[in-house]
Amino acid sequence: MADSDSDRYSFNPYPETNNYDNSSKCDDSKLTSGPRVVTIYKTDTGFGFNVRGQVSEGGPLKSINGELYAPLQHVSAVLKDGAAEKAGIRKGDRILEVNGINVEGATHKQVVDLIKSGGDKLTLTIISVTAQEAERLEPSDDSSGYSYIDYSEKRSLPISIPDYNWLEKGDKYVIFNIYMAGRHLCSRRYREFANLNINLKKEFPDFNFPKLPGKWPFTLSDQQLDARRRGLEQYLEKRVIAENEIMQEFLTDMDDENGGGSPAVDLKILLPDHSTIIVNVRKQHYRGSLSGCD
Repeated sequence: MADSDSDRYSFNPYPETNNYDNSSKCDDSKLTSGPRVVTIYKTDTGFGFNVRGQVSEGGPLKSINGELYAPLQHVSAVLKDGAAEKAGIRKGDRILEVNGINVEGATHKQVVDLIKSGGDKLTLTIISVTAQEAERLEPSDDSSGYSYIDYSEKRSLPISIPDYNWLEKGDKYVIFNIYMAGRHLCSRRYREFANLNINLKKEFPDFNFPKLPGKWPFTLSDQQLDARRRGLEQYLEKRVIAENEIMQEFLTDMDDENGGGSPAVDLKILLPDHSTIIVNVRKQHYRGSLSGCD
C-alpha cells in the first residue's frame, strides 16, 4: 500500500481484482439524491472498498445531484460480499462525512486518516450518483493528481513451515524452516517472526493481521514447539502482505544468525573533522538496523 514516505497511504500497488465490483452496472433507479449515513464494521477482509480522490486540499465547487459541493473523495471499487457492499456502499459514492466530520475539499490523506481513526467501526455520510454522473465527476486518466487506497484483504502466500531444527551458537535455540512450493526459502527464529510482525504493522497500520503465536519465557516442549510451528505457518499463509520489501527480505536466506551469508554494503561516514571513512557492514533483514561490522 505504501508508495513513498511523504504520501504513505495514497497509493495501492495491487490491481483491483475480479473480486471487486469495478463496473458501473448498478440499478440507478433505486438511488436517493440526498446524503445518507452508512455504518460499516470491519471484518477479516477489512472495510472492503477502495477510496480515490484528490491529493491536494480545496478546489472548485461541483454540482452533485443538483447541489454544490467542494471536491469529494469517492469509492472507486467495492469488494464483492465485503463489509462495505453489505452496508450498501456502491462504486461511485461520494464521501461527504467520515465519522461525523465533514470532508468537503479534504485531501486523500486526511480522509484516509479519519477512516483509520475509528478502529473497526466506520460511519460515512455518502452521496450516491448515477453511472453517468460518476463518469462526469471522475478524471479521465490516472495522472491528474488523484490517488486511491485499498481496504480489502491483501494477497496471501502459498507457504509452509513443515519442520524446525535446533542450533547451538553460544546458546541453544530453534529455527523454523520456511518452504514455498516445496522449495526451502530460509530458516528463522521466533524473534525474527516477532520483528516481522512489528515491522508489517508499522508499514500497514490499518490492516487486520492474524495473531502471531505468543512469547513463552520457559523452555518449550516438543509438543509446544510443534504448536508454535503451526501457528507461525498459519500467520504467514493467511493474510501477510506478500508484495513488499519487508516480506521479500524476510523470506530471503541471507541471515548471518542462521548460517547464511548476509550481503555486505559500504557506508561512507562523514566525521566531525570533515574527513570521511568507509565502513563495511552486513545488511540485516529489518529496516533501520545494521550489524556485523567487519
